[in-house]
Amino acid sequence: MVGRAVRKAVDGKMGGSAHPGAPVAAAIGLDVGGGAVKAGAVLLDGRGRLMPTLTEVRVSHHLEADGSGLSALCVHTARQLFQALEASWPGVPVPWGVSAAAWIDPRNGTAVFSPHLMGWRQRPLPHDLGAALSEATGLPAAAQTAARASRGTVPLPAVVNDADAAAWAEARLGDSGIPPADPGLVDRPDRMVMVAIGTGIGGALVQDGVVDVGAHGMAGEFGHMTVDPSGLPCPCGNTGCWELLVSAEALAARAGRPSARPVLDDALRGDPRAVRAVQETGRWLGRGLATLAAVLDPSRFVIGGGVGVAGDLLLEPARAELARHIPGGRRRPIPSVMVASLGNRAGWLGAAGVALERAGWSVRGAAASGQ
Repeated sequence: MVGRAVRKAVDGKMGGSAHPGAPVAAAIGLDVGGGAVKAGAVLLDGRGRLMPTLTEVRVSHHLEADGSGLSALCVHTARQLFQALEASWPGVPVPWGVSAAAWIDPRNGTAVFSPHLMGWRQRPLPHDLGAALSEATGLPAAAQTAARASRGTVPLPAVVNDADAAAWAEARLGDSGIPPADPGLVDRPDRMVMVAIGTGIGGALVQDGVVDVGAHGMAGEFGHMTVDPSGLPCPCGNTGCWELLVSAEALAARAGRPSARPVLDDALRGDPRAVRAVQETGRWLGRGLATLAAVLDPSRFVIGGGVGVAGDLLLEPARAELARHIPGGRRRPIPSVMVASLGNRAGWLGAAGVALERAGWSVRGAAASGQ
């Protein structure tokens, strides 16, 4: 499967048998969240296929409230990848993209609001990051985000919401982008809903490989649906939001632990309290999925983010609650629910792919290893 090819290739170095011909372009992707920036690079071959290259970079940070510091960290990370690509493939065009845990204005890439990246609120990220890269390199920044940068200039990044980027990658490059074999759905549009569970919940709707960002770039904020009107207040200003019941923080609180990671580890080892916490989280996940199914009628749900590592321990109760609460019940198809195949790489892979598309290249999928 192509998703397995991506996961195998991403840990390799540039060059070698996985890249037998010169690429027509390369791209850099950064995934910026609370606590860490993850980054990597891809090559694009002449048939529009992507192959990750270089070893993935992960840089921890505490810069959520320091917008300038966070931008500087992103530029430093990207510049290292630009230099590595230029050393191996001199002259190859290299656009770059940034996925951010923020509501992104699709007209200009401004981060309108972010519950977790406070320093990037109301920040025009393409120009902010482009100016920082220009200052670091001494080269002028390109005039437009979507245009291919000319020689002697540095490109402005394409900026996209992190869940939209992850959904793009899963739909185009991951195993979950391949629809289930159902003869009754062959002539119908393929609709995938991505639900990414981490610090909060992000999401996206993908139809036939195209992410629907909505009229204002704010579609997919599923985590801020009210599912418990008498629940706790949320940083978004609402109360009883879905992510307060299903996020990593909610799972940790349910198990009485400081973070979700040890809860997931213990649950996978069979610890009864941790198992109960994961299963209860799964039940709330399924209730929210039923609401999304009523509104969006997807073919399938793809569950990403760190909590997804629980696998069927989380998803079996979610599937049961989805079937129990979906309007129409037995009189309609029930969407499948599966774990995302690209893991934490999906955000930067999607940012890199979107950057290529916005610069005018066609991305058709992932190249299998050895091709």
